[in-house]
Amino acid sequence: YLSCKLALLPGEYDDKLEWPFQGEVTVELLNQKEDRGHKKIIIYFNKDTLDGYKNRVVPPKVNGEWQNGDCLITESDLHRYLNDNDTLYFRISVTINSKSKPWLV
Repeated sequence: YLSCKLALLPGEYDDKLEWPFQGEVTVELLNQKEDRGHKKIIIYFNKDTLDGYKNRVVPPKVNGEWQNGDCLITESDLHRYLNDNDTLYFRISVTINSKSKPWLV
């Protein structure tokens, strides 16, 4: 099966963001054969998420804890999402929930 894991990484705009991260990350596996039937999972970062998964990552630490997503697709269904070039295409979108920095939303 194909699954998804996410980790927060340090970046140049971390000082402008609100921590701990609150929001959701949507991962879509795109169906290249037709514009429908995309497979989607949403990984939530909220008050119930452990701090290690949503806190700011500060160097020298390279990556944060991995947040698991559900199974995206089984191996037997994978052929439906591949085109002739054996490449998978993903669309990633992030929704931020911020109370102190409304311009982030």
